[in-house]
Amino acid sequence: GITMVAISRSNVRRVRRGHGGLAMLDNLPYISQLSYTDRLLLLIGAALLCTVTFASFFLISGILVGSGLTDSTTKDPRLSPELRKMGLSDQELLLRGGGKRIVVGPHKLDSEENAVALDIIKILDCDGLQEEMEREWNTVLDAKRVAKEDSERWQKEEEQWNSNNRRRRLQMELDSVQDAMEFDMEQQEEESNGDMMDDFMGEPGEFGFGDFGGGSGYYEDNTQLTLTAHHLFCLAAEGITLPKSTTVEESDPSIHCDIDNFQTRESLLNLWSSARAQVSEDIIKKTLDLVTEHKETLRGHDVHMWYPKGDQGSEGMLRVLNSAFDGSLIYNFDSEPAEDGQHDDLYRFWDLPSQFVGENKLFVDVGSALGFTSMLMAYMYPRTTIVSIEPASPSWLIQNINFRCNLSEEQRSYVHPILAGVGTKHHDDNDSMMKMVWKPSMTTATRNWNIERDFDFAKDIELTVHLRTLRAILAEATPEDLPLGTPISVLNLDCEGCEYNLIPSMHETSFKSIRLILGRTNWGFIPLNKKPSSERAEDTHKRLCTHYNFAKRCKECCDFPTLPVRPRLQSTPEESITEEADMGFGDVEFEDQTDNSSIPSESTVADVAGSLCDGFGAWAEENNLHDVPDDYGWNEMSAYVRVGSR
Repeated sequence: GITMVAISRSNVRRVRRGHGGLAMLDNLPYISQLSYTDRLLLLIGAALLCTVTFASFFLISGILVGSGLTDSTTKDPRLSPELRKMGLSDQELLLRGGGKRIVVGPHKLDSEENAVALDIIKILDCDGLQEEMEREWNTVLDAKRVAKEDSERWQKEEEQWNSNNRRRRLQMELDSVQDAMEFDMEQQEEESNGDMMDDFMGEPGEFGFGDFGGGSGYYEDNTQLTLTAHHLFCLAAEGITLPKSTTVEESDPSIHCDIDNFQTRESLLNLWSSARAQVSEDIIKKTLDLVTEHKETLRGHDVHMWYPKGDQGSEGMLRVLNSAFDGSLIYNFDSEPAEDGQHDDLYRFWDLPSQFVGENKLFVDVGSALGFTSMLMAYMYPRTTIVSIEPASPSWLIQNINFRCNLSEEQRSYVHPILAGVGTKHHDDNDSMMKMVWKPSMTTATRNWNIERDFDFAKDIELTVHLRTLRAILAEATPEDLPLGTPISVLNLDCEGCEYNLIPSMHETSFKSIRLILGRTNWGFIPLNKKPSSERAEDTHKRLCTHYNFAKRCKECCDFPTLPVRPRLQSTPEESITEEADMGFGDVEFEDQTDNSSIPSESTVADVAGSLCDGFGAWAEENNLHDVPDDYGWNEMSAYVRVGSR
């Protein structure tokens, strides 16, 4: 039979098999029960797990070291000992900009300049601009290559045309000679045909063989890298590098503004700091992207002006400032050549009386736009203190760029640009506001009476302008070395209507102390529902029309035909008064010209204006000169004129 045997664990003797390195696993719980294959797989898995763990550790350690998140025992070499004294972590110090030291040639930016440069790089995204510029440069290089290939092709076609033309002419001459031997009349006919063919063939290039594809300027826009003020500030911050040309005969892209000059670079960094404190980021970036550099002249001074492309206001102002210089046309307005070839003295900046300019003399430019007039003053009348007042922040920013890129450091020390609008003095308040619109297509016409349908939402900018009194602005702007209480020698008043705020607010003594006022009035241009009161207009016009150039040009002055007018001031006291000599002004001394009582009574608006006052009654009625009862429309918080209003 079958014998049953009881087997217990204690009666079983383990048999150990020698499997090399795997035998050590026999002592581990549960592992000893696995087969050899299972043990091998387990060992391989454990090895892989260790490998992944170590790799992950080193990877995370590298990331922490690179981001400055390691403990204080790991010193980031980019952080200086001075920065570490602040007690902040490496990460916080790096976020504060302590991780980059900007060096320009042999100069290292100081801590404030370094912080400003890093702010420029961040706000203007100079890294992104670098990539965009490189893409545009590659496009430009492709366009140049295509233009070169087309030019070579056009030249080859022109040479072939000329060659065929010469062969035809030679054959015609040979035929003429042969025919002349037999038929004299046919010879004459052939010569006539030859002349006709010559007329048809024309001269090489007469029919535009050098202008295939749209003319010589066809590729102009595509073969130039457009550099804006955006690039200028990134260059000043060492945030971008301009690309290089690929051939020797081509010039590298460049900006004329000398940012390699450390003083110029510092001044641009200081400008950025000032702008960031007064202007929003959006307006700064939008303005800088619109502005490019243009080679111009200011009465013989070579300049490189920054202004938006297609800015009719800047182009017109340059015409006025260069009026009658070196053969230029005479302009009394930016787009209006003088009909009689004579200046009417609205803008006579190049012919100012010598005793009104120079050291310790004050020129105030109200509504200075992009700073062209102030620059001309700095060039023509050295050491004259210039206060340049501009209400529009985009124009203020651009004029500061123009000053820094064109004027020397010494010249800039006499120019004081102020961002503010000139307002009225109301209950002793120095602060108020007004809505205005800045148009890059007409930067000289920032105002609060714009036609709403003309607003360009893509480019135009609506601004809230800070209004201050002229006295407060001058107290801030004039340097300490200018004698206290220095009167305004020359006031340029071209501010799209701000004269109705400024002039009535001035004390009579302050107004009479101004030796010469330039500019014009704007009542006839302002639509009815944005006009100031007729009372304010009368106060303004009655004061301004005592100055010769206003009486001669501004029709508003005809409202006061018997008002005494100061004589036209010449550039030197010794010169006689030209047009007013016959009116009895030849003996008037310059020291007495601020006192209207010294002016002969027969010198009046009617005498100076002449035919300008013809039809004044109808003009005054049409423009509601005496019909506006209050300032409600003028002070309305809107920069626009309602559609359908005048």
